[in-house]
Amino acid sequence: MPRPDPSPLTRPLRLLRTRAPWTALLYLVLEAIAGAISIAVWLTILLIPVWLLTWPRLERRLLPLAGRDAPEPPGRWELRWQDVVLVLLTAVMAAAGFFAGILLVVVLGMLFATPFVVLSGREVTGWNADQVLPSLPAAVLAPLLGLVLLALVLWGAAALAHGWSGISHALLRDDERRLARQVDALGDQAVLRDDVIALERRALERDLHDGAQMHLGAAGMRLAMLQLDAEQLPSGDARERILSGLDAVREQIDHGVTSVREATAGLVPTTLRDGGLEAALGELADALPLYVEVDCRMPRLAPEVEHGILLIAREALTNVVRHSEAEQVRIECTIPDDADGLLLEIVDDGRGGAAPTGTGLVSMHARARRLGGSLTLESPAGAGTTVRVRVPVDSRRAA
Repeated sequence: MPRPDPSPLTRPLRLLRTRAPWTALLYLVLEAIAGAISIAVWLTILLIPVWLLTWPRLERRLLPLAGRDAPEPPGRWELRWQDVVLVLLTAVMAAAGFFAGILLVVVLGMLFATPFVVLSGREVTGWNADQVLPSLPAAVLAPLLGLVLLALVLWGAAALAHGWSGISHALLRDDERRLARQVDALGDQAVLRDDVIALERRALERDLHDGAQMHLGAAGMRLAMLQLDAEQLPSGDARERILSGLDAVREQIDHGVTSVREATAGLVPTTLRDGGLEAALGELADALPLYVEVDCRMPRLAPEVEHGILLIAREALTNVVRHSEAEQVRIECTIPDDADGLLLEIVDDGRGGAAPTGTGLVSMHARARRLGGSLTLESPAGAGTTVRVRVPVDSRRAA
């Protein structure tokens, strides 16, 4: 988020013609009141937790008075060390602002009250040891000096509010959570793009299978009937040429059918399409250069669920081979009786310590969220890694 522009502070005359100094002054007054409440709360002890949770949320609502956007509030009530620091600093600021405010009010009151003292009819006697009575020139200059001082106070309030709100904003924002949300959003976008591509591939595979491949098959059958008819022709060169030409056409049709079949096989994994998740995980395990134990007892599920789980398992196993230094892996994919969804567990005996912010894990988390489920990672150093995925599937069974 961009910082508020501090340039108005360098143009005081323009600043004083806006409402910004007055809203900044209101912000400081409310901050001082909150600081006084903070001091009182610290004395009560029992209300400290309540105030520590309440004041940061109220401070977010006050920041616009100082010209700053409010940071996004946390999703749940939680206490952070930044909140404790904010409450303590607010109490200190209130104590200092209390004495400064009283001093400014007294000085401004004296300056603006000077003409009224003169107009009250009291005799002006000048300076002496007992009392100070304003003179006529002072009665004229004092309000002018008060206006100048008031302008300085308003400019100072705007500057102080700008600085103090910057401190509050820095303490209230949660960069770690914000970055985590941005990473999740990027992962979701990548998964969505992959899912769109997979959907387009399935549609293309279906079109090729139901369109080009079906028409080629029908043409082959028609050609076979023509060959039977041609064999009934009288013997001779013409008959041989016809049969030879039909054989060449039949060969081209066979090549076309083979090409379409190979193209469709490249668009959608054949094993997953024909054998389901159980067969696809078994094929994936057979390709790994280490011992793999597979326990998968799965009915056929919706294509997007099977495809998503297979991609998660493939990414997890890729991380095992590349980073874990494991010797064996266990893959378990079941629908437990006491659960309403699919459970995928991939456990290795490697060195552990997997970084939860790795690119592969980010995409795995995003894909699990895309399926309406969740992914957890357990990877203590030296004790292997466990990836556990839970996805609801009751409403996603294949028809």
